[in-house]
Amino acid sequence: MTRKCIVPGGRAALIAAGLVLSAFASTAKAADVKTLSFSRAPLAARQPPLVIGVGVHFGIGGTFNYVPETTAARIRDLGVDSFRDDLPWPVFDAPGAAIGQPQPARLFRFMTLTQAQPLLILGHSNPAVPGGEKPMNVKGRAAFADFTVRAAAATRPFNPMFEIWNEWNLTGGQRPPWLTGAGSPSDPRAATHYSALARAAVPSLRAADPKATILSGAAGIDPGWQWTKAIVQDGALEGASGLSVHYYNHCEPDIRTRTATDIVNRLTDLQGLLRSRTGSDVPIFLTEFGWPTANRPCVISRQAAADNIAQMLLWSAATPWLKGLWVYQLKDQGRDLDELEDNFGLYDYDYNPKPAACAVREAIRLIKAAGSFRLERPFQDLFVLQASTPEGIRLVSWTSRTDTRGILRFRGGEPHRATGLCNPRPAEQANGISVGPEPVIIDIGAAQLTVEATLAP
Repeated sequence: MTRKCIVPGGRAALIAAGLVLSAFASTAKAADVKTLSFSRAPLAARQPPLVIGVGVHFGIGGTFNYVPETTAARIRDLGVDSFRDDLPWPVFDAPGAAIGQPQPARLFRFMTLTQAQPLLILGHSNPAVPGGEKPMNVKGRAAFADFTVRAAAATRPFNPMFEIWNEWNLTGGQRPPWLTGAGSPSDPRAATHYSALARAAVPSLRAADPKATILSGAAGIDPGWQWTKAIVQDGALEGASGLSVHYYNHCEPDIRTRTATDIVNRLTDLQGLLRSRTGSDVPIFLTEFGWPTANRPCVISRQAAADNIAQMLLWSAATPWLKGLWVYQLKDQGRDLDELEDNFGLYDYDYNPKPAACAVREAIRLIKAAGSFRLERPFQDLFVLQASTPEGIRLVSWTSRTDTRGILRFRGGEPHRATGLCNPRPAEQANGISVGPEPVIIDIGAAQLTVEATLAP
């Protein structure tokens, strides 16, 4: 989990794509009406259910004020399924880490306190092992593969998922620290070196735990997904359960793309690229995403962060190839309001809730109560999600940003309940409901329903 305040250069194509989408929404006229039809007919159940998790910090050095008992209680309150943390190779192999005294001790103790399933990052260079400092030769890769087998044995009582390394394509101290493209073999961040590591580690880990969820990838900043495509083409997913990706956009130069919709678009693009190569959908796990609420330099309000995270959870529930997602992170890891890295939490440094805590809790409650979904996107910046319910038709709708408002008008049934995910009833316009970035839950007691969707001028 590296620093997330980097603003990548040379991303004109990505920024331009975001501008096109923004322009599409801003030029849509109120007279543009899209008609959607819904019914109480059963929706196709999502199998398996979406995994929703949060990042925590017990495995790496420094406590960041992560208290095991309090963390376990907050995870239980949120209703998340999983937590993500580091199981560092050098710490696991530290002197004194004998059987019966597994390391890192705080991580193993925390795992005894929570029912949430661990997603453990197997990584970190191990200079004590020949070839272990970013393992890029046969001996180093074999030593790392052996570590994954021993890690699986030590953590078996907790039924963990595993991730092979974290953000291999980022290295602090280099300029820039991320790669643009796959990289050359002379660069230790290159895709070819990661692919070789994955091809060595995944089969060993799979043999040690045949039923485990094993993820490869976990790229950091990856313009155009070029590095990610290269490792997939080079066999990094062979034997793995899916592809891990990270995405952050809180420092994008165009502030209109600092949204969940931007991540939706990028992940959809990635799946399209992978599908064109493989002929079928590739299981994707978004193992890091989030929005910091620092005062500077890349400003995201607490409410905007909450809305973005809720939108990502709801969209993911209706996207079968998105198998899981982990919010970074449970709580702020520092008190400096001007430091981006300190302010990613759903809770503040002292475990007091930010708006995002309610957004995650209520989104999870809605998702788990429904289990099956259907998503409509009548405009680029307007989403309408149908969630299964025995009482009638339940719709959840949102827009990408505060400067974009949607209006939903109903024929065939009138809403008997319409409320924000965490806030009071939204404003109504005539016989319609006004929709903004906070998801709005709309219940209609009808068997059939027609919705006319427009964007406000």
